[in-house]
Amino acid sequence: MIKIRVWRRADGAPTRLLMTGHANRGEYGSDIVCAAASALVETLVMGLTQVVGQAPNGTVDDGKADLTFVVGSSEARAVIDTVLVGLQDLARTAPDAVSWQEFID
Repeated sequence: MIKIRVWRRADGAPTRLLMTGHANRGEYGSDIVCAAASALVETLVMGLTQVVGQAPNGTVDDGKADLTFVVGSSEARAVIDTVLVGLQDLARTAPDAVSWQEFID
């Protein structure tokens, strides 16, 4: 199972994304749920880095992403929120493969 955990400040601004695991819905390398989650996280990193110019701190490796954010602009917040909506929807549509939890810092 892919476990997605998101931390937010009291005002709702996201501060951290931790995603671990695999969906186990198909063979390694051809699992569509894992591919969707990975594509969303890679898009998050590229969007923040290449579009906004504000790279997140942390790492993205096989089976794990641990990113922290300093939301310094409305553009960064929009990129982060958009990807988090996509990940949350993935958890909603594939609850047997993806779990979603949110925490307040």
